[in-house]
Amino acid sequence: MKWLSRFSFHRRLQFSFLILILLPFIVVTFWSYTSVRQNVSDKITRSNEETLTVIANQIEKTVDSISFVSVYFSETYDPEVLESLRYLKDAENFGNYEVYSHYAKLKSMANILSVQSLDADLKIMMVNRENKIIMGNLDLPVFSAMPERFLQESSKLDKSEKTVLQWFPVGVVNSAPEYYYAARFITDPRNHEQLATLFIGIPNHYFLNLLDTRNPANSLSLLDKQGRMIAIKGESKPSAVENMLVSEVQIPKVGWQLSSQTPRSSIDSHINSEFLVSTSLVGLFFLAFLILSMLWAGYMNKPISLLRTSIKQYVGGNRDVRIQVKGKDEVAVLSAAFNQMLDDINQLLQQVESEQEVKRVLELQALAAQIRPHFLLNTLNSIKVDLLLAGDHSHGSMIDSLMKLLRVYIHVDKPLELAEECKVLGSYVEVMQIRNRLDISFDCLLGSETESIMLPRLLLQPVVENAISHGFSARPTHPVITLEAALMNDMLEIRIGDNGRGMTEDKINRLNRRLLGADDESLRPDKGVGLINTARRLQVLYGYRARLSAEARTGGGMIFTLCIPVTNAKEVVPYDDFNADR
Repeated sequence: MKWLSRFSFHRRLQFSFLILILLPFIVVTFWSYTSVRQNVSDKITRSNEETLTVIANQIEKTVDSISFVSVYFSETYDPEVLESLRYLKDAENFGNYEVYSHYAKLKSMANILSVQSLDADLKIMMVNRENKIIMGNLDLPVFSAMPERFLQESSKLDKSEKTVLQWFPVGVVNSAPEYYYAARFITDPRNHEQLATLFIGIPNHYFLNLLDTRNPANSLSLLDKQGRMIAIKGESKPSAVENMLVSEVQIPKVGWQLSSQTPRSSIDSHINSEFLVSTSLVGLFFLAFLILSMLWAGYMNKPISLLRTSIKQYVGGNRDVRIQVKGKDEVAVLSAAFNQMLDDINQLLQQVESEQEVKRVLELQALAAQIRPHFLLNTLNSIKVDLLLAGDHSHGSMIDSLMKLLRVYIHVDKPLELAEECKVLGSYVEVMQIRNRLDISFDCLLGSETESIMLPRLLLQPVVENAISHGFSARPTHPVITLEAALMNDMLEIRIGDNGRGMTEDKINRLNRRLLGADDESLRPDKGVGLINTARRLQVLYGYRARLSAEARTGGGMIFTLCIPVTNAKEVVPYDDFNADR
């Protein structure tokens, strides 16, 4: 019996039909031909309906994902996203940093939402009122114009419809659209002004993969509620209804119709061929069939039973169960695939468990990072209140200044207006004068239109710290730090001076060379680190036009000048190019 393992089960069944099975049932075949034909047709119809139901459920899940994405943006639950849409509604290019900042917010949101569309390979893009792409997972550049063919199809949409998805096809591939898009208009809830249009496209190959049943005789098609073809798989030739097995399933959420057509001839030809073979062999081998059929059935069912037992053991929790593969028949191939599937499932389970553990640790770390600053601020606030109640106003004021600094450090990545930065510097000076027991006077003189200019936080603190640490190291009688800001054409000039001990002209020249990056910093790694880092930060953020320079102050002390380029809108200009590292 081992020689049978060389053949597939299909061949084994053929041998069984030719030798033992078909001939004994020739009479029954004649009598039951009509009944068998009808039963097979009914089973195929039910099978097609079940297949269509599975495909429809998968399409419905994809539609639900598309609806979720569209509702998220159209309902604008995130105020930052809404603000970005308002800002980019008429943008045509990266005119300033604010445009890029708002685009980055939409881009990060698109990356998160696109994870839900990986299986369907959806194309998500958002177009503003100028028909420029401001968000999406397409290869088209940002702010690029939409293709003319796409604009012609999308122009047929009802712009007064704001609450439901509108569908339309784009392109043609084998009598079906290349993409089938869902569109939704996004409006401002404040004034109902249109901000953008969200397009989500389903590619034709996604539908073809779903409609592929591996049955060349079966033809599946998907139509929208207007009767337009969305996708078709298999040959669709005109034929009379009575010659076809037709099954249909509706997708109620979108009104699409999924249908399957199977020619009756493909069923009849198979039944007829078996009928003819059975009539010629049934009489000769009836007795042999009665004896050997049971033996062969048990032998052929043995690997299938082993496969079923292994599946039950794995479902019961035994992840190490595997099937021994013998021969080259279908069950052997299925057993090998089953073993590989179990290995993949075990690996996936281990990966999921590892990822969940890492996610749990990161969530705990993030929660702890949020709690610690607020815990420290609340504790310092309690100490401040106790000191003020006890009459210790000096230390209470110091704690209050320290709390202001800590609040700034918590949000160090966010820019701050120059006027607010001066208040932060005032708090820093209060802390330092108590710490160093110096009565330091800090004066700010901000020119017209300079108070609202946005700067990176703590940009000026290293300069003030240098004045206190080095300029007032000799402990002058009346230490004074002055800050003056003025606009000179397209440059913001900030001068920070002190009446400390100052520096010699030779040292000032060496310091200016270091601030311009002309000297090798490895020769003085521990001197002037704060000032050097500030100069380097200016050039990285604002380009070669930004600079920090030092000069002697008339009457003693030092003056440090920061020059930063600004736009006509009086905003600091981030300037990244090849000159930024000079």
